[in-house]
Amino acid sequence: MSALSCRTSSAKRERTCWTHNRNDDNTAEGCIQVNVEKTSRWPKIADRILSLLIFLICSLLLFEPPFFAFNSTSKSLQVVTFIGLPLLFSMMAMLARWNRRFMEYFPAFCSFVIVSIGFLLLWLLDDFPRRWLGLDPKGPSGRAIIKVSDAVLLLLAVVVLGKLLQIDFDSIYLRKGSRPGLGIAIGLAGFALMALFAVVEAHSMGISNRRILEWAPWILSFVLANGFFEELMSRGLFLKKFEPLLGAALSNLLTAFVFAIGHAGVTYSEDVLVFIAITFVFALIWGYLMQKTGSLWGSALFHAGADTLIIIGIFADVKT
Repeated sequence: MSALSCRTSSAKRERTCWTHNRNDDNTAEGCIQVNVEKTSRWPKIADRILSLLIFLICSLLLFEPPFFAFNSTSKSLQVVTFIGLPLLFSMMAMLARWNRRFMEYFPAFCSFVIVSIGFLLLWLLDDFPRRWLGLDPKGPSGRAIIKVSDAVLLLLAVVVLGKLLQIDFDSIYLRKGSRPGLGIAIGLAGFALMALFAVVEAHSMGISNRRILEWAPWILSFVLANGFFEELMSRGLFLKKFEPLLGAALSNLLTAFVFAIGHAGVTYSEDVLVFIAITFVFALIWGYLMQKTGSLWGSALFHAGADTLIIIGIFADVKT
């Protein structure tokens, strides 16, 4: 039943109750309250649960198969994943565009299309600059160049497809936002605090200041590119698209959950469960910061700082 028909039928019942109980104000008021609850509250809850399930399934489908495909040597798995997902989400977007019942899902499905095509570009092109420069893919410079390539390719997909799909960059937090000063200040503070913590922890792992300074250009290149890449991919493209159907808090909770689960297969942490829990908390903070400032730049900087210890450990081949 549509919202309009619910409101109409509710109004009819309210008028009927008032007619039959016009001499009893308390009875009429109670009848109206029951009708409103039955016709408006529960359909909204059911719609929200349905939207949550749809977005959860689509998000897991978007991020989990590519994780395994990127780490697989199976060409068939990679072809099915990186070509199949853009086709699947494109069909879902078209169905949502043509179906009035699911019209509100169309902006979110457009974001799923953009990210899946971004993954396709990464699969095809992200290693090209590194190979052209002749860098070791497991060395600091090679890893950093690959990550910068990832960020550039995703941004290219967002800009080109965003123009074609007429997506406002404000809706994906690619503007200065409503409170740019606050966002940048928190981002820089978070970056400095987490980077300082990373250096202290690196010393406890036997990594000298000299090695950290040698790696510094590549560390900064990697973490800044990755902070921007993951904040845009995981939150920027989805938070405002989910909000009309889920609300701000539930949208942040969903994106944080999917982001944390996406780190379940990491090999650079000694305790994966603790790492997932910490990642979930940070993801909630970064999403909230993005929503409050209207921009992803503060979250991206904070995120970059949090990655510093991880990338130092990866460069040193030490689990953190």
